[in-house]
Amino acid sequence: MKEILIFLGLIIGTLVLNRIGIKVLKQRWNLWLGYGIPACLIMLFMWNVSDPKPPFGDFTKAYYPAGRWVLENPLSLYKGKGFNGFVNIPIIAHLFTPLALLDKFNAEMAMLLLGIVVMIATYYYLVKQTGITGWKKIVLLGIFAINGPLYYSLKQGNTTHFMLLPLLAAVFLLAEKREFWAGVLLAIASLIKLPLLLFGGYLLARQKWQALAGFTGTILAVVGASILIFGVNLHTVWYQECVLPYIGKPISRYNVQSVDSFLIRLVASPSVLGTGTPIEVDWPFKVVRYLLLALLIGGSIWICWRSKQPLTPETANLEFCIVLCLAIIISPISWTHYYVLLLVPLSLYVCDRLPIPQNRLWLALMGIATILVSLPVKGAGGSNNPVFRFFVSRIFISHYFFGGVLLLGILLAARWYNSCRFQLDKASINAEVNMAYHQL
Repeated sequence: MKEILIFLGLIIGTLVLNRIGIKVLKQRWNLWLGYGIPACLIMLFMWNVSDPKPPFGDFTKAYYPAGRWVLENPLSLYKGKGFNGFVNIPIIAHLFTPLALLDKFNAEMAMLLLGIVVMIATYYYLVKQTGITGWKKIVLLGIFAINGPLYYSLKQGNTTHFMLLPLLAAVFLLAEKREFWAGVLLAIASLIKLPLLLFGGYLLARQKWQALAGFTGTILAVVGASILIFGVNLHTVWYQECVLPYIGKPISRYNVQSVDSFLIRLVASPSVLGTGTPIEVDWPFKVVRYLLLALLIGGSIWICWRSKQPLTPETANLEFCIVLCLAIIISPISWTHYYVLLLVPLSLYVCDRLPIPQNRLWLALMGIATILVSLPVKGAGGSNNPVFRFFVSRIFISHYFFGGVLLLGILLAARWYNSCRFQLDKASINAEVNMAYHQL
């Protein structure tokens, strides 16, 4: 909790200092200096306090050895490792073969450097595509700088943060009517992060046939090539080790932020709380789980269906972000670093590419959601106070999940709001036309 208070203090202090700086520091370089120094302090703080310690756990246990195993002994990719090892289909391991040729330290540094370069490229891509200027460029940089899951993904040596660029590129390609290539990018992202396969259902529901063709064709081509090269048996092992054990059996680890893990942390016994053991659940748990999933999925489908087809790129962006939020929240295992992908809706909001009303209530809600999904990634910690310990380890530790649900609710409310406003404007225009006609 100490780290969270420092995090909030740094953000508030930065806002106050920059508010003063806008009035006092008139030269452009002074303004950037006034923003840049606090931002650097925040980044250093976030890197220092964020889990994991020691770093590069995912890279060392999964990606680095997988790059060599895929060439030498593909059967070693999965056996007995579960989510503690490589969890993608075999052909994806070839992406890490160049890194596996390096020694461990240099491979880790290369992975980290690549991640930082991709983040910088993502920021500049957003600025170029949206044309934002002035303080909005600084705010955009700020939401990257304070994002706890981003530091977590970088320090783990994971691949989640690499998915930001293809997802954002898909957003802009869809807006430019280059739907096939948008589908290809979504498929690539989905093969690396399986929850994103939900985009296939969205493309089908919205009848985006070109995007669906690119999505389906890429999935079939990559999976088909993987099966052709490595055979059906190895893919069966992948399914049995990496997918099957966790279907319907939640885990209560603190770095899992899904519906299932949120619920199981409320009721898990102390002996399994915070562990990676798949837990058998009884029927009352399943009832609550399915009710919550029905509310999240059914509510999203109902609002998007009643709102009709998006008529502007901005409302299409809203639906894209709704699907992304939903994919992260409802996934059986949604790691904390998956929440770095929520930088997509947050970035689009800052860049005025989401039609969310501009008033204090909506701004406050977006601010709360941003903070909840951006806090430093830390374990539950300990305390001698049993009430405090219960609150932190079973409820507050799920703040990324709460932030994701709040963000999903904001996006759905904005989708409904824009649909209703369009219908009212349309009715008003029709009434004026009819009145003018009768006057003639």
